Amino acid sequence: MGIGIPTHASSSSLNDDGDVVIERHPHMLNLGFAIEYSLPYLQAFVKDVGLREPFNQLIALVEFALMTPLDRGGGPTTGTINPGILWAGRYMQLGLEAVVPINRQTGSRVGWIAQVHFFLDDIFPMTVGKPIFGK
Repeated sequence: MGIGIPTHASSSSLNDDGDVVIERHPHMLNLGFAIEYSLPYLQAFVKDVGLREPFNQLIALVEFALMTPLDRGGGPTTGTINPGILWAGRYMQLGLEAVVPINRQTGSRVGWIAQVHFFLDDIFPMTVGKPIFGK
């Protein structure tokens, strides 16, 4: 959760007819959270249900990213709901999520996000993975 504070309350520009258009920039309340279900946790700490590679490393998730204007006539809440799946290995994580708009102001089409995340501290434990401070 956070507050977005614009550097200017408004800005102006010319439209195609040469008229001045003033755009107001509201303060924004940004909310983000995720719901996850970890199959590695299930397998290791709850009950081994017999899943094998690669399924025993999957994490199902739904992420929510929302923005609400707080002032200056900012309009309705906008945002996306992103259902997806992650595969987490020892040295990397792969992810794929749909990006679903919550309303017409956010957009009208579903998109997607793909992720490749390398765990550099595990790949290079004696250099990048070494603590800056401490032993």
